[in-house]
Parts: sequence; C-alpha cells; structure tokens
Amino acid sequence: MNGAREEADLIIGVLDMRAAVDIATSITCLDPEAFMVPGHRIIWAGFQAITARGGMIDAWALGKTMRKLGAIDIDLQLMDRYFNDSRDGLGSLDLRPRIVQVAECYKRRTVTKAMESLSSSADDLTWDEMATQLAEVVGKVSQAGNPRFQSATDYAKQFEAFLAGKPILTEGCRDNLVTFGVEGIDEAIVANPGRLIVIGGLPSAGKTALALQAAIRTAQAGKRVAMASLEMDEDEIAARIVANVCDVNSIKALKYGTDQSRGPEDRKGLNEVRKHIVGLHGCAGDSWTSIEAAVTREHRKAPLSLVIVDYIQLMGGSETKYRRNETEAQQIAQITMGAKRLAQKLKVNVLLLSQFNREVKETEEPTLQHFLGSGQIERDIDIALLLWNTQVAYERGKNRRIRCRIAKNRGGERYGLVEIDFDPAKNRFLFVPAKVQETVPLVTTQRLRMAHALGQ
Repeated sequence: MNGAREEADLIIGVLDMRAAVDIATSITCLDPEAFMVPGHRIIWAGFQAITARGGMIDAWALGKTMRKLGAIDIDLQLMDRYFNDSRDGLGSLDLRPRIVQVAECYKRRTVTKAMESLSSSADDLTWDEMATQLAEVVGKVSQAGNPRFQSATDYAKQFEAFLAGKPILTEGCRDNLVTFGVEGIDEAIVANPGRLIVIGGLPSAGKTALALQAAIRTAQAGKRVAMASLEMDEDEIAARIVANVCDVNSIKALKYGTDQSRGPEDRKGLNEVRKHIVGLHGCAGDSWTSIEAAVTREHRKAPLSLVIVDYIQLMGGSETKYRRNETEAQQIAQITMGAKRLAQKLKVNVLLLSQFNREVKETEEPTLQHFLGSGQIERDIDIALLLWNTQVAYERGKNRRIRCRIAKNRGGERYGLVEIDFDPAKNRFLFVPAKVQETVPLVTTQRLRMAHALGQ
C-alpha cells in the first residue's frame, strides 16, 4: 500500500459529497502534507481554502484557488478524471476510512524516511542525540495526517449534570488554567481548557513581562508551563524569572549576581518554579510546525496547562512548498489556526504575544483591528488583552502605569479596563485598586483622531 490509490479515492470521495454541510470538518482534519502525490497536495490545499471561506467545491473554484496557491502547472487530465469518477459514484460517502488510510500511509513513509536518515548518521551521533532524533520521529508519527474525528455525543452527560444541580463543566475545567497574578485580569477572564489567548502591545508595553508573570504564577499554582521564546535566550528568561520571584533587579542578576547569598525562601520559590516551567528556545524564523511538535512532545512527558509563544511575528512561514507564495497575513492565519487547534487538542491554554501595526500611537488605546498582519487573529482568539503605556516617557527607576483592555473574553464580559503598575527592573506587574485609578472611558483610535483634528 503506497498510498497513491488511497489518496485518489479520498479526493474522489470529497468530490462525491462536495455539497454536504459538514464537508469542511472532514477536510480540515487532514494536513495536505500527508499526501504523497504532489498534485494531490495541491488539490487538498485547494479543498481547504475553498471550505475555509464557505465556498462550494467545483471545477471552476478549485482551478482558481489552486492557481492562487501557486500551482501553475495543474494536471488538468488528472482533475477531469477525478471529477468524472465522482459523477460516476466511484468515491465514498464516508470519508473517515479514506482519511485513516491516507494517514496510515503517511505514517509508514515518515517512519521509513526517518529511520533511514537515522541509520545513515548513527555512527556520528551520541546516544543523547540519537534519543532526541527518535523522540522527534515519534512526534512526527503521532501527528502524521492528523485525523481528528471524535465519537458523536448526544449531550446526555451535560444535561444530566444540570438536572442534578451540578455544574456542566467538570471540576478540572471550571478554573482558569492560566494565572496572571493581577487581580483585575484573573477575576475577569474565562480561561478554561482549550482557550487561545493573545497579549497585544507596542514594544516596551510589557507583553513579555506579563506573559512571564503568567508563567510564574501558573507554575506556583502547581501547573506545568511551556515557554517557547523566539526572542530571548535562556539566560535572559532565567534572569527575569529570578527578578520576579526573588524581588531583585533582573539586569544585576544577569550580569553581576547578588552581594549576599540568597535565603531559603528564594531557593524554595525558584525550585517551585523550576519544577513546573520548561523552556523551548528557538530562533526567529522557526515555523509553527516545529513549535507545535516540541510542545506536543513535552505534553506527552507530563501534561501542560499553559503554552506561551513569544511572539507571532517572529515565526517564519509554512514549511510546505505549495505555500511558498503566502502573504504575511496568510502566514499569521496559519499560526493562529494552528495555535487554536493545539489548545483544543491538548486541552491547554495557548498564550501568544503579538505586535500592533504602526497606526497605533504610544499612549493611544488600541483595538483588535490593530493586530499586525492579520484579521485572523481577531477571529481565532478567545481572549485578547491589549496593553498600552499611559506616558511616552518615564523617569528611570520608576514604575510604569500600564492599561490593559480585555477586548475579547469568550464566556465572560468584554471591554473591562485594568490599570497595572509595571516594575521593569523586577519584571513584575501589580494591580492598581480602583480608587487609585483614573476614570478612563473606552476610547477608539478613530475618536482619538477626531479629537486631535478638532484640537481637543
């Protein structure tokens, strides 16, 4: 079973039932990379692009979509044959067996290729390096094809819980998986399993610092966290964690150490964090695929509650050849959809950091439309925290007053405004009580521009 015939049968099966309501779910569950035949990859990518925008799969739409994907040399005879076979009823009305067959063929090819590569280089590798490569093979095989069909449910369990006077959510799903350590944020958001969270802000607004504080506070609550950083190395991340936990200056901890040996409380606090935070350090340009594989491996070792990725715009494009002509918006859309899928699959919170575009001024309140690169971010996320400075410049050594707008909060109230004091030296955020805050209404960028134009 080499897979070519199974792939053809699956494609014909999709064409058989292209008018079905649930066709998008069936197509989304299988990655085009699982196909051996290059033409089949292009066709499957075309299916996904058409159904993602709610379109109907037909010859005209498929040809136009594949040309947009960069498939200039389309095998027209192959497409004509598949459409003719679908009209003759040679496909399958149940796509699940076909998808499993294609995924199984992909797994076999993945294992064979990986083992051949490992065998050819085994003499030059240490045992640790071989173990790492074998772990990567296991990760690739477990994700190969990525079929995600689940058994149907009639919701009886949820209804019975309600009728018995119990919450519908099970005990492990009622509480937030992520803890920011900021009273106004933790009380407002609904971050149970499967949620995708984004923190947005201009440079120096405190995105990474707030994400790191979330990692620390979540770890202190006994939950495991994976921190994937494409911007900072392990030394800088460690120094910032030390500053937050031990109440010291992060730069001094990084460069000079401390003047005295730290007490048992500091050691206890750092050991507690160390047991529950794992760092996944990469380089700018790494793809979401590699990050997802690393996170999945860590989740198998011990379940994660929170995954942090710093940050979206540092990730590279897709590694798949047919997507080489993607725009930045399309690349970011692939990242956010992948992050959403990962959160739901592993039942974790995924926290992404994102820059704003240049339209946002330093002290103006941003909106969801200001995320850099794609409106897909706004559509995919469950929770959005937008940060901005209240002043252009601050005195050295003084705390910064940061405002945080909860612009999206699925399952909770939106547009809550939280004021927090940020201590950059200690990489720490503190909640500002309401009586200390200034009353700040929701102000959009458009209203701000109108006010400036009128000289107000």
